[in-house]
Amino acid sequence: MLISIITPTYNRANYPFLKDLCQSIAIAKRYDHLDIEHLIVNDGSNDATEQVILDVQKTFPYIKYIKNAENKGVTYSKNEALREAKGEFILDVDDDDIVPFYALGLRLRLLLESEKTWLWGNALKINEEGVLQFADNLLGYAVENKWECFRAFYEGKLFAFAGTRMYYRETLERIHGWNEDILSLCEDFDLWLRLTSACGSPAFCPIPLIYWRE
Repeated sequence: MLISIITPTYNRANYPFLKDLCQSIAIAKRYDHLDIEHLIVNDGSNDATEQVILDVQKTFPYIKYIKNAENKGVTYSKNEALREAKGEFILDVDDDDIVPFYALGLRLRLLLESEKTWLWGNALKINEEGVLQFADNLLGYAVENKWECFRAFYEGKLFAFAGTRMYYRETLERIHGWNEDILSLCEDFDLWLRLTSACGSPAFCPIPLIYWRE
């Protein structure tokens, strides 16, 4: 079962975050012997981000490089990667996140064992040096009823952070991916509502599935 990981990036040449993300994904891949592809979208960067991606691609050949001719935004970049992805399972991870060693295999197993079409879980905050913080962790809970879950997302009681999610490919295709009319952080909020409305409430993992930076 192929897992496609989507990561848009922009002007990250002067930061180690993208390299750290790729290293963490490689560790998680080896830990559970997973078949993955990692689609990194350079969203029109005007620094040396391209060289950073090409360098990590030499170490991790399952990385696929996609380049936008100009800055198109996160939603366009994610949809472009979705069109190129070959996996049955999709997840989107920000370019400054860290994936725990167990988190790819765990979310795959939980999604397969559930009757749901997508999944999310808890996220722990780290600082720029990768040290865990004691505030602003994104913690949630399971809501089985579709419309109760929709309301919890709408009212901001739940926050399904991008790096914790996993979807069946057809789930994202059913709602036509990310809304490209939304260029801000609201694309996540829009996605949760459309996914829940069309596909039902997600499975939930209480174990942290991502380390995130603000």
